[in-house]
Amino acid sequence: MFLDLNSIYSSSWGIFKKNWWQYVVVSFIMFILILIPLGGILQFFVMLMMMNAILKAFRGNDINFAEFFKFKEIFNAKVIIFVVVLGVLSFILENINSVILSGIITLIGFIISIVFFPLLCVLIDKHLSVKETILYSAKLTKDLRTEIFLIMAVNFIIAVFGILLFLIGIFVAIPIVTIAIVKTYLLLDEKIKLSTNI
Repeated sequence: MFLDLNSIYSSSWGIFKKNWWQYVVVSFIMFILILIPLGGILQFFVMLMMMNAILKAFRGNDINFAEFFKFKEIFNAKVIIFVVVLGVLSFILENINSVILSGIITLIGFIISIVFFPLLCVLIDKHLSVKETILYSAKLTKDLRTEIFLIMAVNFIIAVFGILLFLIGIFVAIPIVTIAIVKTYLLLDEKIKLSTNI
């Protein structure tokens, strides 16, 4: 198994512990954004900024609270295109009244989320076009999609435990899950780099 769960989550916990209160505050902000108009869009940008800070942390940089709000580093035309597409898809999903159709779309969405698991990380980390970002995300998960499914399952369990802990635990669960996604992306990206250098 290429993606070692113990390694991914132990290193994710290590990153979280270094700046734990900052991750908790940013997660709380994301939670509050749900309650305001257009909060979902703002939440998406906060998630990208958190991922950007996590990438820096994994690469050995000391991060402070300001690193979680480097909007200029993640704001570009490519990100806007993804925001618009995700916004349209969310609107369509919210207005589907058929249970069967909704179930089919949910299943398709789940499969897509496995294939393009590291998409958001690629979006902010690589200087690629929209098409290249999508293709590279799929390339990273090729032959490892069963392992990606396991990581998604563990992330889901962590999120459920976070919710069960009187909702307070979700402010720890969100960063742990996000850090694990970034760590997985870095492992996949390193694997691709090594295979192309051979």
